[in-house]
Amino acid sequence: MAKNEQPVVTPEPVDIEGLEAKLSKKNADYLFKFKRALNAEQVPAERQTEILAEMLPEMVAEQHKGKPATQVYGPVTTKIDQLLHAPKRPKQTSLQLQMLDNGLIFLIMYLAFNGIAAYFSTKGSATSIGITSIVITAALAGVIMTYPMRYTQMPKEQRPPFWKMALVVIGLTLAFVAAYGVTILIPSFLNPVLPPLVQIVIAALLIGVRIYIKRRFKITGSFFG
Repeated sequence: MAKNEQPVVTPEPVDIEGLEAKLSKKNADYLFKFKRALNAEQVPAERQTEILAEMLPEMVAEQHKGKPATQVYGPVTTKIDQLLHAPKRPKQTSLQLQMLDNGLIFLIMYLAFNGIAAYFSTKGSATSIGITSIVITAALAGVIMTYPMRYTQMPKEQRPPFWKMALVVIGLTLAFVAAYGVTILIPSFLNPVLPPLVQIVIAALLIGVRIYIKRRFKITGSFFG
């Protein structure tokens, strides 16, 4: 054996029969019904052994404290449901899909607000924004909003240090401000101002596009859920 090699410790097998013999009449009846329910659910014998090896030591320990199995686990049907039919945790949406969804949300809002403001304003009283500027700022807003939201959704033990996330958000915000300033300088033929009603119609159509994409890819955890 190598000098620094540690011996592998194999856990001792649980004496299921020995533990069953220690059960009170009430707990033995609970276990009988529990096994019958496992068989009714067609749980493989190997899996049944694993379940009993986990439960029996706890049952005996709690029994010594005066707690019957019904108090520890609840009714047999409840315990079976917890073991076999526990809801699966939803798969986390990828960062890219969350950014896409958030970007669409901001694009819809920008188009709708800009279109409505331009439609109801008197001639020359409102400055309309070009479509290229709207798309770029919406995309950047979607990216910026995704990072802090993603951070709060992560388990605490997996979160990066807060200062790192703060630096990322600050950097992206500065990029957003700079990009918005640059879009103002884009020539009008590359950044045309769409008619107000056209902007409102596009915003309405994008709502349908977002709903489809959200359902198609099961996107969760974005700006509006």
